[in-house]
Amino acid sequence: MDDQRDLYAPYLQPRGPAYRDDQVDSRLSHYNDPIDRSPGRFAGNSHIHGDASVETQAAVMDALVEASQRAGLDDKDTAYVLATARFESGFNPDAAAGPTSAYGVGQFVRRTGHSYGISDAQIGDLTRQAEGLVAIYKDNAALARSRGQGDEYIYAYHHDGSHASPEALALSRQHVVPYVPAFERFVAARQEHHERLPADPEFHSRTHVTPEPAQAASHALRHGSHGQAVSDLQTQLAQLGYADAEGRPLGADGRFGAGTQAAVEAFQREHGLAADGIAGARTQEAVANALAQGATRPLDHPDHPDHALFLQVRSHVYRLDADLGRPSDVHSDNLAAGLTVSARQDGLLRVDQIALSDDGSRLWGAQRPPGVRDHFFDRVTSVSTHAAMTPIAETSVQWPQAMQQFQSAQAQQQAEQIQAIQQAPTTQPVPVAPPTQGLSQ
Repeated sequence: MDDQRDLYAPYLQPRGPAYRDDQVDSRLSHYNDPIDRSPGRFAGNSHIHGDASVETQAAVMDALVEASQRAGLDDKDTAYVLATARFESGFNPDAAAGPTSAYGVGQFVRRTGHSYGISDAQIGDLTRQAEGLVAIYKDNAALARSRGQGDEYIYAYHHDGSHASPEALALSRQHVVPYVPAFERFVAARQEHHERLPADPEFHSRTHVTPEPAQAASHALRHGSHGQAVSDLQTQLAQLGYADAEGRPLGADGRFGAGTQAAVEAFQREHGLAADGIAGARTQEAVANALAQGATRPLDHPDHPDHALFLQVRSHVYRLDADLGRPSDVHSDNLAAGLTVSARQDGLLRVDQIALSDDGSRLWGAQRPPGVRDHFFDRVTSVSTHAAMTPIAETSVQWPQAMQQFQSAQAQQQAEQIQAIQQAPTTQPVPVAPPTQGLSQ
């Protein structure tokens, strides 16, 4: 057993940081779910990256190697799978993301899991997780090689889907590809203790599940659909910065109308999908992946969904700096990020003006109706100037929840407008009597 521990010891992962409550989307995430501790199951200590015992992490590595062998992978490909699992979950089979439904060794979101043979009831099954990660590796490796791309694209496709962003490529080059040689040595050393498994001809069919047409159609959302699934989609698209055809933010009203269709089509065009306006399995998976990726970016990143609002607020802050005779610096950017998040929390579409409070303790922002001078109609927000000391990256993790509050406020406002229109009294024009003949002029 000591020899075995020595074999795995260099590859064991430490416990990572925990998600805060405001980073967990309870509608999607498994982060607060109880962990299956059935007898004989290798379980994580928690849902946190890397938070698993030596025995559990060793069992995960074994499961990944054995799944790779059943899939017919060579040592280098197997090592890439292990390097991916190291970065995604820290070899914790119960690792769960806070903002999305991602779970397990490979951090599959729900729909990806279904596509690779992992049902909702099987998300904690280590063998299923391992085979699913191997299967998606094979698919992504085949895609990268068919495009003449390097190994860094394999993980980038795992992270983003078929659209590999510069950020995903950077993660691959920094956190996955450099670890492949070490894991290749691990695979070779492990074979001294374990006999290699033969390739399983049923591996592909077992790990690639095609939903029945009726089942697939029932999950697709399109014009005329309604319900919670549509509301969730609208919220996610709004968080990603997509609007209706008129540029107005989507309201999460649960009705798939022309505005939602326009937002879906815009998303599809930008992510290399057929722009048919139907949110099928591939589109919904791409939305989930984009949301997970966007949640990790700071507000000052050009690809952050709310980067445009951040730039608007920052321009105001820079002008304020100039008026006060001080140079703009990192504290100015931090303060702009704080006011951006605060603006979304308070339901503002934009920030037209800012001002310091008399004692300098708060920064105020206002959205002004076009053509209206009376400040009574302004929508306002404020943030403590202590936000200047909070790094943008830390402030940015509050943005998804702030955007949900913004989305709810927009939906409520739309509902109130509709109700007001419906309740407005209808007035009939008063007919004007024709002039009476003989009346003196």
